[in-house]
This record gives sequence, structure tokens and C-alpha cells, in this order.
Amino acid sequence: MTDYQKAKEIQEKIERGDLMIAILDINKVNEMIDLYTRSGDSGNSAGWYELGMIYYKGIGVDQNAEKAVSYFKLAAELGYGIDAWIKYIRIAYFANLTSIPANDIIGLVRKLEKEDSSGELYLLKGYMLYQGYAYKENLEASLLAHQESANKGNADAMFELCIYYTQGIGAEQDVQKALDWCIKAAENNNARAIYNLGAYYATGYETIPKDTNKAIEYYTKAANLGHGKAAGQLAAMYIMGEEVDKDEEKAKMFYKLAFENDFDVDIFFDSLDLEEIDI
Repeated sequence: MTDYQKAKEIQEKIERGDLMIAILDINKVNEMIDLYTRSGDSGNSAGWYELGMIYYKGIGVDQNAEKAVSYFKLAAELGYGIDAWIKYIRIAYFANLTSIPANDIIGLVRKLEKEDSSGELYLLKGYMLYQGYAYKENLEASLLAHQESANKGNADAMFELCIYYTQGIGAEQDVQKALDWCIKAAENNNARAIYNLGAYYATGYETIPKDTNKAIEYYTKAANLGHGKAAGQLAAMYIMGEEVDKDEEKAKMFYKLAFENDFDVDIFFDSLDLEEIDI
């Protein structure tokens, strides 16, 4: 068994919870890191990539953006592929790292964007142009970058365009364009877009008529894709039983799902003057 395979075996045990319940010795974390390091030093770019993921996600260690980007850079330079560079740029942006020169980020995006079939780099470029990270803030250019990403089929970019046209960011407000992009994003399984369609059908919005059955359909799909608030909405609907038949079992199920998806469902219920559900 190679160093990489040994490290991967330890990582899988940590990810399934063995460390949390003390089945796995804490010293195994350092052993995993040492094994991945040896694998990377021997020329295996995947060893560096996995170390990047460990510090990105906090697998057995505290999350550390600086360490994560350093390992993703090593993996990319060793030939891992564009995904390592995308992780490098994504973490740098979301962690607002100032240790990486802006010109390095801009140069990487310019170099790699034609290779990116997923549209992820254009999406990140859109974020950075909006926030003024690496690039100077430019809302019109941000919208165009999201458009390029959406044209490559990126559902997150499609939903960003929905937001931009709803709020008039980088373009005139255009409710119909916003709805069109929301629908396209939902068709491509973007959970936020699916949730929004559920909310539109729950109350009626512009050209979308009120339709409780469709609202439940979209909320349910969004909840099953990990959207905590959609699950919370369903829990509230089923516990109140105002526009749907009251169903305490379904309410409990969706309440639990909202909690599992890191939504503050207790606070949400309190805002609706509803009692917490015992799960």
C-alpha cells in the first residue's frame, strides 16, 4: 500500500466520524498529514491536493485558508489540473487573503479561463469584480463575467444573474430577465433558485401565480438538495396546517432536515411564534 493510500484510509475513517467518537487515535491525524506530505514530495500531486482539502474542510484539523492555498498551489504546479487552481482562487477570495498579490490572481484567471469548461473561474471573477478583490470593483464587468459563466452552464452564475437583474446590479432592473435566469438556474438544480421559485409560488410574484402545491414541490426539492430554509418553511407549513393539511410527522421530518442543513430553524420558528419541535 502506498503512502497516499494509507493516508486516504485514515482520512476516510476521520470523515466517517471515528475520530469524533474516539475509535481513532488523535495521533493518526499527524500520521495522515505526514503520509500525504511524503506522497507529495515523491511527485504525487494528489497528495498535495488532499492536504489542501484537509485544511480547506477542516478534516481532523482546524480549517486554515493559508495552508489550504499553499497545498493547492503545490498540487497545481505539480500538474494536478485546473481544479487545484480553482480551489486556490476560491479560497483566496472567500477568505479574503491579502498574502497573494492581486496580479497573481488576475494572471491566473486570464491564463486558465479558456480551459475552464465549468464556468467556475468566470463565476469567481464575477464575485471578485463585485467585491473589489484582486480586481477593481466593476459591477458591469462583474455581470458580464457571470454571463460568461452562465453561458458555460454554471447554475450558480445563472442565479447570480437573477439577483443582478432583480436588484439592478451592473444593469437596469429587469424582473422578467431575473425570472428567466432563476428558472434556468432551477432547471440546472441550483438549490437557491429552486427555493426562490417555491417562495414565488407560495405568495405569487409578478407573472407567477400563487400555487401552494407548486410551492411545496419546489421547497421539497430545494430541501432535499440541502437548502435549510426550504426545509424550515416546509416544517412551518405542516405544523401550522393553514394552506396544507396539518402533518406533525412531516413537520418533524423537515424540521430535522433544516437543522441538519445548518439552518437556525429554532430562531425561524420563534420568529413565527411557533414552538420548537422536539427531534
